[in-house]
Amino acid sequence: MFSSNQTIAVAYLARGADKDWLLSFERFLNSYRRNPAGIEHSLYVIFKGFAHNTDLKKAKALFNSVHHKPVLLGDDSLDIGAYIEWANLIEENLICVFNTASEILATDWLRKLAINLAMPNMGLVGATASYESLNELDSAFTPFPNIHIRSTAFMIDRKLFLSITEGLKITDKIDAFHFESGPKSLTRQVLAKGKEVLLVGRNGRGYSPKFWAVSDTFRQGVQKNLLVADNQTRNFSALPWSEKREFVIRTWGDYIMDRQWLKLG
Repeated sequence: MFSSNQTIAVAYLARGADKDWLLSFERFLNSYRRNPAGIEHSLYVIFKGFAHNTDLKKAKALFNSVHHKPVLLGDDSLDIGAYIEWANLIEENLICVFNTASEILATDWLRKLAINLAMPNMGLVGATASYESLNELDSAFTPFPNIHIRSTAFMIDRKLFLSITEGLKITDKIDAFHFESGPKSLTRQVLAKGKEVLLVGRNGRGYSPKFWAVSDTFRQGVQKNLLVADNQTRNFSALPWSEKREFVIRTWGDYIMDRQWLKLG
């Protein structure tokens, strides 16, 4: 069970260089206000990547509607680099991070993540996960099935995160992809330490890797059990059935148990 002695820091990455950044900020902020976290925490907003000071002021003013701690960082290390830099600045025990496109979909979202992270020998939990491999992009990637918690929304002990990322340099998208799903991904390094990882659904249940493909979350059916949405989940929802089939197979392959809907379209 989650210990009351543990403190939690939640970070939202407010990146002004992203397309439609204002829409993304408003979407996350509205979802944060609409869905109580269910557990005490400190919200940090990481502001980065603003080309104009007027845009930064507008973004800061937008978040004045919620209690938060602003952090201003440079924009030279992508999302993961920002999380690492931020985690080195704070003192809370546990961290939960959201990228710019994140949208919370259910109440008690942080409580659900925290309770699963507090399970014995648990090292990492996340709102989405995948078996997908980027082996075709770079042969260094682990072949399918390549289990990994996606870096869109995850929760981990801060000191564990910093020990894994110590000395890590994120200079481009390939570096970020490797951190998420490469042979030395966050997931694989947590597993290498003898700890476990879980995907957490909107229903609060934690799914071990062998059950990810039947969790009704990322790229499955209508994704009705998603706890946190992002650009990838929204793009999937908007696709016609014929194109969804390709993404499902790429993500889950034959591990999808009910493949009947793949025949639609």
